[in-house]
Amino acid sequence: MAEQTQRLSQTMDTSAESALDALFVVVTQAYLEYPALRPIFNEREAIGPIPALDIDMTYRANALAEALLDAMDRSMIFSDRGLSSASAALDAWIIDSFRHSGFLRAWFTHHSNWYGSKLGALMVKATAELEIPPAGRVESAG
Repeated sequence: MAEQTQRLSQTMDTSAESALDALFVVVTQAYLEYPALRPIFNEREAIGPIPALDIDMTYRANALAEALLDAMDRSMIFSDRGLSSASAALDAWIIDSFRHSGFLRAWFTHHSNWYGSKLGALMVKATAELEIPPAGRVESAG
């Protein structure tokens, strides 16, 4: 019985990882097809200010934000179910994603009731980190 339980657990881990991998493929494909989406979700990659979005790009960005947040939320659910190998390394990525995308933060805030509390807690952590001045930053006097 213990061996069956272990095999079932491994199968669930593999299934969880496959589901997340599929979502990441969707995100990667969106970035490849529409490179202008990338700086919306990682402002560090923007060359100059992020341009205003037309209606088509707004719909694409909304769909991508939903896919990203669904993947993030799903990883939190897997962790809650003891499938930590599927999500253990994702917290830093989630926080970084929130920290470097005002669009993603705004989209999450507008739809926060769709997602679990752990994802909300990571959003709060990322937002708090935005308010902390970078280490080593010297404030000008006067």
